[in-house]
Amino acid sequence: MPCVRDVLEKAQNLLISKGFSQSEAAFEARFILSFLLKMRPLDVFTISEISPEVSARFLNLVKKRAEGVPTAYLLGETEFFGRPFVVGPGVLIPRPETEILVEKVLETVSQGKILELGVGSGCISITLALEAPKLTLFGVELSSKALEYAKTNRRRYNLEKRVFWIRGNWLRPIKKNRQFKAIVSNPPYIAEKEWPFLEKEVKNYEPREALLAGPYGLHFIAKTLKEAPDYLVPGGYVFLEIGYQQKDGVAALAESLGYRYYFEKDLSGYYRVLVAKLK
Repeated sequence: MPCVRDVLEKAQNLLISKGFSQSEAAFEARFILSFLLKMRPLDVFTISEISPEVSARFLNLVKKRAEGVPTAYLLGETEFFGRPFVVGPGVLIPRPETEILVEKVLETVSQGKILELGVGSGCISITLALEAPKLTLFGVELSSKALEYAKTNRRRYNLEKRVFWIRGNWLRPIKKNRQFKAIVSNPPYIAEKEWPFLEKEVKNYEPREALLAGPYGLHFIAKTLKEAPDYLVPGGYVFLEIGYQQKDGVAALAESLGYRYYFEKDLSGYYRVLVAKLK
């Protein structure tokens, strides 16, 4: 039977040989093995041996990780707001920064209808529905592949009667009826000039259409702010995740369109979320 410490050391050495730091390699190896064993990462040291089948599967996954495949795609799921969500190639991987977006919505709107633009994996709408039982969520997603992941996650949490999605291009499928308390989105916001400098595992594996947003990264942000008044109730809100260098450009847009607004920082100190209210 393979020894856990030996298998972990082999995995870490492989990752380090591909450019991972020692701490990154140790974390990645423990995380992948703990997922296969269905235990917490630190608990892998409580066992001394694993089966040859688990060892082979583990080293195969580590080899793919060393090649740059995102861990979430390898394992087929990732955590968001403390809950697992199914993900895979063709859908954006949820990130911790987006939890701040969800938190701001929950602090501000507790009941009524919310519209999400760019549903992706469904993690935002599903989390809002689970955390606030008086909310009803609607959403639009252009990618049929992403929408399948979202529907899988919706079934997992039995939310078919409170979370509704349609395939389409941003606000186009939604009637101009001022019925939503808020519009929320983690839109594409990467500028074209930033694309060459993105991490390889993002640039090479995650869907380009979920990331890029024109020369300055503001296409979908501007579109949402301009068109939102046709869909929001009086005094309704727009919640948007933004790029770390976009605060000034987004503020100028919100100001010119007559919103009351403020920004929320992420854990790294960057302005990451716009909260805008119709006057």
